[in-house]
Parts: sequence; C-alpha cells; structure tokens
Amino acid sequence: MDVEKHDGGGTESSELERLLFGEKALRAVLEGLPDATVATGRNGRIVFVNAHAETLFGYEHGELIGQPVQVLWPEPVRARYTRNMDLYFATEHPLRFTIRADGLRRDGSEFVGEMSWGIVETEAGPLLLAIGRDMTVHREAMARLQRQSRQQAAIAALGGRALSGADVGDLAVEAVERMRETLALEYVVVRRAGEVLAGWGGDGDDLTVFEIASGDEVFGEIGVEGELGVDEESFLRAMANVLATALGRLRGDERMRHEALHDPLTGLANRALCRERLIHALARTARDDGSACVLFIDLDDFKAVNDLYGHAAGDALLIALARRLVATVRPADTVARLGGDEFVVVCEDIDEHTAIALGHRLTEAIHEPLDVDGIEHRLSASIGIALGAAGRQDPDALLADADAAAYRAKAEGRGRVEVFDTRLRRHARERLRTAAALERALSLGELRLAFQPIVALADRSVIGHEALLRWDSPGGVMSAPADFIPVAEESALIVEIGAWTLLQACHESAAAFGQDEDGPAIWVNLSPRQLAQPDLPAVVADALDSSGLPASRLRLELQERVLQGAPKTARANVAALRELGVGLALDDFGTGYSSLRDLPVRAVKIDRSFVAALESSPGDTAIVAAIVSLASALGIHAIAEGVETEEQAAQLLALGCPFAQGYLFGAPGPRITSDP
Repeated sequence: MDVEKHDGGGTESSELERLLFGEKALRAVLEGLPDATVATGRNGRIVFVNAHAETLFGYEHGELIGQPVQVLWPEPVRARYTRNMDLYFATEHPLRFTIRADGLRRDGSEFVGEMSWGIVETEAGPLLLAIGRDMTVHREAMARLQRQSRQQAAIAALGGRALSGADVGDLAVEAVERMRETLALEYVVVRRAGEVLAGWGGDGDDLTVFEIASGDEVFGEIGVEGELGVDEESFLRAMANVLATALGRLRGDERMRHEALHDPLTGLANRALCRERLIHALARTARDDGSACVLFIDLDDFKAVNDLYGHAAGDALLIALARRLVATVRPADTVARLGGDEFVVVCEDIDEHTAIALGHRLTEAIHEPLDVDGIEHRLSASIGIALGAAGRQDPDALLADADAAAYRAKAEGRGRVEVFDTRLRRHARERLRTAAALERALSLGELRLAFQPIVALADRSVIGHEALLRWDSPGGVMSAPADFIPVAEESALIVEIGAWTLLQACHESAAAFGQDEDGPAIWVNLSPRQLAQPDLPAVVADALDSSGLPASRLRLELQERVLQGAPKTARANVAALRELGVGLALDDFGTGYSSLRDLPVRAVKIDRSFVAALESSPGDTAIVAAIVSLASALGIHAIAEGVETEEQAAQLLALGCPFAQGYLFGAPGPRITSDP
C-alpha cells in the first residue's frame, strides 16, 4: 500500500523503539489498556502497538512496527491526518482530546473509530500516542436507536390521528410519507379492498405485502419495495396496525350506518332510508318537474307461512322474496322492507302508466313459485301506488297514500294493483278516525250485543242464539258492523273486542237460561286474529268460568276460509277448544273449499247468498242440498243463514236442512228470549 515517507527519522525511531521496549512497566501498562494503542515517533513510523490494535487493524504480532502510521488511515483522510500529526509534534503545549477517526484494516475494509490523541515525552523524544476503539457497532446501534425513535414517533403521531377520527385517505397519505422518511424504499402503496388510498414510487413489481388487519378481519394492505430488515418489518407491521385501527373504525361506522338504514333480515333499505330516498325523489320532482312514486307491497296471508312452517322458514322466504323484488325493479329504484310482510319500492322520474306496469310486474314476480328449503311457496300481494309531483314534499303522507291504496287492493280481492286517488284518501282518513273512535267506544261501553235466534225448521223451536256486535255512537246513530268490523280486524282491536264479546255473550246466556247443560246454545263469532292468538283457549275458559255457562252451550263460529291451510297456532287452538267441550261451527260454508272430515266442528252455517237464490237458481239449490247431505253424513248440523221468507224456510225443510236463522224468525234483539 502506497503511503507517505518521512525521511531522517530512522535512528530516532530505533532509539524510541529501544527505549519503549526497554521500559517494561510502560509496555505492560499499554498492553493492559482495554483499547487499541498505537505509538508513533516524530518521523511517523509506528514504534508500538498493543494486542488490541493488532486485532482491530487485522495485523499479526509485530507486523506494524516500523511501518508508516499512514497504513492505518483510509486514503481520503491521509493528508489531513498527516498534517494534524505534524501539528501535534510541533505544538509547544501538546493537545489531548478525543475525536472521531476513520481507520483502515489490513483487508482494505474501513471503520469509524473514536480515538484519544496526545503527545507523550520520553527520554528519546516525544511520542504521539493514539488510544481508541472501533465505534462501528456502537454507531450502528445508536443509528438503529435513532431510527427506532423516529419510527416510534411516526407511529405515535399517526396513531393519535387515527384515534382522533382523521380521514382514512389523509391517514394513508401521511403513512406513506412517514414510511418514506424512515425507510429506504423504492415504492410504497396503501390499498383498501383493491383501491389505492395512497402511494409513492415506481411500479412496484416485486412487493413485500403487510396485511392491514384486526383479528380475522382484513381491511387492506401495505405494499413496499426495498431492503427490509427485522426492524423495518416491525415498523411496517406497526404502521399496518395503526391503519387497521382507522379502517376498523371506518368499517364500524359504515356497519353502524348500514344497520341504522337497512333491514337486518333482508339487507334492503329500512323505513329510515326509504324515507331519505323518498325525500330525495320528491326534491327532484321540484327541480325537474317530474314525478316520484311509491309502490306499497302488502303480502297476502303471510302470517300463515310463519304459523305453518315456523318463523325461520318465514324469514328465509322473505330473504328470497327480497332478492326477487330487487331483480324485478329498475336499477335506480329503491326496494325497502318496512317490517313484517310489508315492502316499499321508491321510484324517481316515473309516470302513472309505467308505475302501474311495474306494479303488475311485481305481482307476477311475487306469485311465481319460490322454493325455500325444499318447500315450494306461492305468494300473492296487494300493491298500492301513490304518485308525488312537484309541490308535494311530504314523504310520510305519500307512504300513507300508498298504504291506503294497498288496503283497498286487498279489500277488492287481493293480488291486485290499486292507484291512490282522492276517494282513497278520504277512505284512509275515515278508517283512522273509525279505529280511534272504536277504541274509545270499547272503553266507554258504547258496544253492545244483539241476539238473533236459531230455530229448528221442523217446529220453529229456538235451539240457540247468535251474538252480534252493535255499536251505538253518542249521537244515537248505530254503526253497521260492515263499517267497523273490518277496521277492528285491521287494527288488531278485534282481539280485545272479541274477548269482550265472548265474555258478555256467556254472561247474558247464563243469565237468561241458567247454567244447565240443556239450555239453548250461544253462538259467538271468532275473527281470524283471535283464532291465531296463543292465549285463545285461556280466554274462552275464563269466560266460561266467570259466567258459569257450560262449555257444551257455547258455539264458536269460524269462517271457512280461515281454516283453509290453517296455521299451527290456529289448529292447536281448535284442538284445545274441542278439549274444553266447546262446539265449533263453520260460518259462510260453501263459499270456499274445506275438508269437513279433518275439522272438529259440530255445525256448518250455509251462507245467506245460497239461501237468497233458492227460488231462482237451480244451481244454488243443488249446492244447498249437497251441503245438507254432506253435513248429515258426517253427523254435523247444517244451519241456513239469512232466511227471510216462508218459501225459503219450506224449501230448506224439504231439502233436509234441520236448522235456520234469519229475520223470518226474529231480528237481532238486545235480549235473549226463547220465542222465535
């Protein structure tokens, strides 16, 4: 290795070496120092190195003695270090201080050291004594600590921003900047669900990926390209954890908003989101002079599905139906579930003709068979349509209008589409007023019972009475049952009214004819809602116990259509009532289809429409004859309703019908009597 030469110092160097080696105590001290020690004469040649110096610079024992000290200095610093050495020897008051020094090993590798320099006077002259150590590991450790400190500060700062609710996009940009500042990277990117939130660098062909995740939930990833050690990987994982906190919070917020605005069962919009979309649609009509539309979908008799197959099957059917509804409407339309079996479709920019066509498409789609868990279901729905144009900004009123139209569609025969108009608005308001007034009437005692006799056609003897509900308003005007019974049925007031009717009828029958088994029976109508109530047998038993009326004198009338495909609760109630000893009868028999063989009934009541046509319709006469014959064969009493003329009574008697009721034998009256 080429180094600078210092002439004229050979004799001096040898003398210094001799003296130094002769001073055993000094040599022992220098050898015992924990650091590398090199002694140089004025001529720049090495006169002493201890074992630590030989190890540090990579030389064998004695190889450095007599060599120019420049062999231990890297080329870039030799000239400067040589000038400094000459200065040290020339200084009257020698300096002693510690400085950073670069060293050169025998194998050509360089290192950074920390050296203490000073002049030592000896008998042979001054020596430049250098004592130092390799600081590479220490400096690397310090640099590592500084990097870790910067990284921890970056993580803490980003974590604080994440916890304070900073925007996720801003956090991703900041995270990329922090990674650039603290790591030697060629490329870095932050992604969420495939979407790039922030990035820097080239194309990133060979990425190392760190998942942004919390537990099993993965929110995104950090991709980097560059040299990574253990510390760098730990830092990147920490950054990923910080971003996971932010993205987890965002996903939690999104989940909470979704849950707040969507139906938990079907995933459709709920009432709140439906209202938001409707407000938006109405606002657009004001700007564009268009029209918005609400289609209110009310499934027909869906409760029977829950009762017959269970709520789990009902829920699965609603989920399947929701998917079908979404597939049927336009992409821009909003399908919402308001609860139970009620759905709504909100449409923008639609006219009445298109809305009606969409309504019919929906009824057809709903009626198509739905196979759920191996069971094929056929549903139907009543759909009401309400249109909102510019100037009408009340979403709740528009929903109410569509609901009223659906109610009218159901009343007109179900499976229909009805468009709301002014007539329906008046009818809807009237229904609300009637429901409120009916609730007050029940609490104020304005309801009463009227009793119509049921007679044996052969001798006109009274065998029982039907209890009929009447409502006397405060003004003295009696409301017709057809005006308030459907409203009571829809509002669920019928359950409370039905319980009152049952209790009152039992008490009045027991008061009029005593508590003997042989007295006339009292006939009471049961609504479909009552029949579906789980506590119906208990309600009936309480009415019998409190009145003392024998169960054999109570007849409960059930509409034939209610028992078609009767749900589990209804069938269980029928069996429980039979166990109580109560008689069951089918009302309006002949208007639908029912299997008498499977129903525990004691009587059937022939619908008044057949009785009215006896004198003019041979077909209706044949139907009555068939009902009477079928009932007789099964040991069931047949009772004709609505008998008003002697001719009808005679014809019924000739057909073998044993019992009848109607105005011919007595109008409904306030008291129970034994006279027809």
